Amino acid sequence: MLKLESVGLELGGREIFSGINLELGSDESIALIGPSGAGKTLLLKVACGLIPASRGKIFLLGQNLAEAGFRERQALFQKIGFSFQQSALFDFLELESNLAFPLKEGQELKDRDIRPRVLRLANELGLLDAISKMPAELSGGMKKRVSLGRALIHRPQLLFCDDPTAGLDPITAASISDLILKLKGDLKFSLLLVSNESSVLKKLADRVYLLYRGRLQEAGSGKEIEFRAGQEWGKMVGEYR
Repeated sequence: MLKLESVGLELGGREIFSGINLELGSDESIALIGPSGAGKTLLLKVACGLIPASRGKIFLLGQNLAEAGFRERQALFQKIGFSFQQSALFDFLELESNLAFPLKEGQELKDRDIRPRVLRLANELGLLDAISKMPAELSGGMKKRVSLGRALIHRPQLLFCDDPTAGLDPITAASISDLILKLKGDLKFSLLLVSNESSVLKKLADRVYLLYRGRLQEAGSGKEIEFRAGQEWGKMVGEYR
């Protein structure tokens, strides 16, 4: 589904990361962890083609991104989903239109076919009662659900998910993790996510990688990771210096 070979990124003359090697298989889940500012979100965006890599090769669904033309990249983007940390909803569109947007852009679907799919997904997301609300009327947890739904409405083969429980209370965060797990089982997509929450890692990640000082190291499975602050975090980072 995804393969990174010696991938590096420089921004403003500063090296963010380099020598990144990673492979994500079909129906597999990988999580990226690391301290704030390590470049986890940037790596996610480079991996899905939103930001060009400074060096290395990226194979997305078997296609070398560097060799893909405009139409080929557009076709690839129809097969992946991206859920942003800040939700990135359209403030001027109600919930239903936010969910429907990916189906109206680049999909050969008629309006009469789009609405039933949107309503079914809204029901799965627990958002059916809020279908006519604007983003400003939604709670943080609801916005996360809409962002996740919009990333999955076109049934992608691969989902990139940036810190899906950031800023949420533990109960809402657990419900978001459960929802991702359920949808992954239903839709059979591969998953690359960023998260520093041990509960999320244990529930969703087959493998966990630590990004630290521009390097990526495998840190174990999601169930093996005990992610703690303070001294425990220091010890974990120390293993990969």
